[in-house]
Amino acid sequence: MSTLFLLPIIASVFTLLLPFERVHYFISASVLVILSVSAFLLYSSPEIVTFQLSHSMNLLVVIADIILLLYFLYQGIKFKSANVIFLSAVQLLLYGYVESIAPIAGSAEIVVDNLSKFMFLIINGVGGIIVLYSVRYMHDEAVSATKKSLFIAGLLLFISIMNLIVCANSILLFFLLFEMTTLASYLLISFRNDPLSRANGLKALWMNQIGGVIILLGALVAIEGFGTVMFDTLLKSSGGMVLFAVALLSLSALVKGAALPFEGWLLGAMVAPTPVSAMLHSATMVKIAPYLILKLAPVLGSTLLGNFFSVTGALVFVAASYLALSRFVFKEILGYSTVALLGLMMALAAIGTKESMTLAMVLMVFHALSKALLFLSAGVLEKQYHVKSIEEMKGLVHRAPKTVGFILFGFVSLTLPPFGLFMGKLLAITSISSLLRERPLLLIVVLSLVIGSALLVLLYFKVASAILSSPCDIHPSEKEYLPYGFSIPLWLLTLYSIAVSLGFIVLQKNLFIAWLALPLLVVILLPSMVKRMEQYDRIQPYHCGEKELFDAALVYYEPSIRVRQMIYWSFGMLFVAVAFIGVLS
Repeated sequence: MSTLFLLPIIASVFTLLLPFERVHYFISASVLVILSVSAFLLYSSPEIVTFQLSHSMNLLVVIADIILLLYFLYQGIKFKSANVIFLSAVQLLLYGYVESIAPIAGSAEIVVDNLSKFMFLIINGVGGIIVLYSVRYMHDEAVSATKKSLFIAGLLLFISIMNLIVCANSILLFFLLFEMTTLASYLLISFRNDPLSRANGLKALWMNQIGGVIILLGALVAIEGFGTVMFDTLLKSSGGMVLFAVALLSLSALVKGAALPFEGWLLGAMVAPTPVSAMLHSATMVKIAPYLILKLAPVLGSTLLGNFFSVTGALVFVAASYLALSRFVFKEILGYSTVALLGLMMALAAIGTKESMTLAMVLMVFHALSKALLFLSAGVLEKQYHVKSIEEMKGLVHRAPKTVGFILFGFVSLTLPPFGLFMGKLLAITSISSLLRERPLLLIVVLSLVIGSALLVLLYFKVASAILSSPCDIHPSEKEYLPYGFSIPLWLLTLYSIAVSLGFIVLQKNLFIAWLALPLLVVILLPSMVKRMEQYDRIQPYHCGEKELFDAALVYYEPSIRVRQMIYWSFGMLFVAVAFIGVLS
């Protein structure tokens, strides 16, 4: 188990000491293999591992927390960010008070349970592939070799932090690691150090600090009500104060999951190098949100708070899917769809039944694989073809057929059977519908699931139609050159998606689901169909002698300023309502 925490740290040190690209490939490939195998072996073991920190180690946690919060305060003063200064000061005061009244730990601060082991598979499998990809990506960045090494080392450290946060049983240890992920986001988003990157980094910093403040408030309620800062003790307690503490901790998940109205920090990450977007959106950072709700689900369960939180997550799913239709930058589209799917994952997790929680985990796995594939493909378009918006993608199928193939596969894995996202949504509708008699509020979740899914299909097909369009003035390239540093990670993610999908079908033991695998044949035949199109002359459609140009904007749905304001104010009120329901319950 210690391999998952220590190996990325050791690898980051060697990455800094040996700033050579070939060495970085060796290090990242070795880390990917060792971490993936270790995570799989740990997942296969039924043993639950616990570890209790010594007094000196707990003291180090306190010192690290204070130093980290002081650093945030310094950054706020340095860059004159009132939000960062205020939230850093509030956190310092709250943390000091919470630590002064915190009881001695009654149980282990670190617990590696089945949920932790599941998260290890995603973090190390997908995260390791992103690190491998980043070596080739940084090859074309106009920065020094030292800064390239710092970037790769930062991603490795990020994996170590994530491996630790998903097995933190102490709320205060969880708070430290939560804020360390905030620090990592701030530094990685600000990597290019231009005004826009710095502004978006500061936005990520102060928005995530809101989540930190809420965690400290949750810890305060747990101490005052039950004399504990341990998740396991809190979740075994009874009384209304439990739901209040859980409500606060759940709200921190909404912030980290970039739920509306907090999606701005995650969308701002688009200015960073693409591996940052992939790491934050798919494998690591945002997965803290559904993970935390899954951890709290035993208490949320069938309570009014759990039902209301599920409705909130489902409405985020619909609203973010709708807002994505107004975007034209490829990574922004992927970002909004991530916000949407995170809302759905949290909604399913909060329902609290064994089936809904399993389906939330299924969505987490397939989302990580598909979104990592799409973001890394977006990075290839950015580096190889200088393409960022969907309007620039016209004719791309003839210029970059390999990359387009990966993108189309990513869309298929998000929208069609037998892949887990489609099957998860389908089975979720059936599962939630069976609960409507006892929990009628979940009808909103079912309707949201249907509407949001339809909007996302429209979104993905909008982008696919732009990619597959063939203007007559585009000449097909003889052969697309895709460096191994790009192609190998993309193939790994593709093969993982297929393998996990086949495993999912086998585990279902359902003939109907097996028949749903037929759309895969279309995916297999698609490259040859596209190739055959090249032998035909292409001419733009016309009427009355006037050419009809393809325009993906025909399916843009730009909401008015008033509609946007209504959406954000509505979700702001829902955010506050979750806390009030926690108090009233």
